[in-house]
Amino acid sequence: MAAVNVDNVQAGHLSVGRAVWMALIIGAGVACSFVYACVTPFAALACLAALKADRRDTGAIIGLLWLANQVIGYGFLGYPWTWDSVAWGGAIGVSAGMALLAACALAPRRAGPFAISLSFVGAFAAYELTLYLASAVLPAEADAFSLSVIRQVFLINAVALIGLVCMHWLAGIAGLLQPRQTAAFGSAVAAR
Repeated sequence: MAAVNVDNVQAGHLSVGRAVWMALIIGAGVACSFVYACVTPFAALACLAALKADRRDTGAIIGLLWLANQVIGYGFLGYPWTWDSVAWGGAIGVSAGMALLAACALAPRRAGPFAISLSFVGAFAAYELTLYLASAVLPAEADAFSLSVIRQVFLINAVALIGLVCMHWLAGIAGLLQPRQTAAFGSAVAAR
């Protein structure tokens, strides 16, 4: 009887390794939602999803993270049920989606010591720009986009990204994640 590789066991179309990684990043996003509330580091989460998840999973990850953030905000943190609060929740979702698109577009093709930087900065810029544009039609405090606030939000995202990258590294060492390679590449190597 052949041994079963856990990463190749399919649950529908989702391998166990992919499911574990999705659960880890969504769990980290949920924890960030409780800690940072409306400053959840969506740019960092989008960047990591773009760099470390399969392309087909990235939209689901960010969508579930946004949904979890809204459930936590309205269900546990007491967000007000007003039209502008709900509209800002939608704007955050659109901004998280734009951050993901930017991170995917700027995802490096090669690994290197600063490979993640461009993707992260692009995701952060897209996220903040989309929120800024939303502030043209939604009520916002005068200093919501001041340099000090943007600097603080950037720092939260940068620290979160470092923590998320470390979490990914530790999960890989623990054997919870499969190596990121395509089935075609794996088949070509096995055929040799």
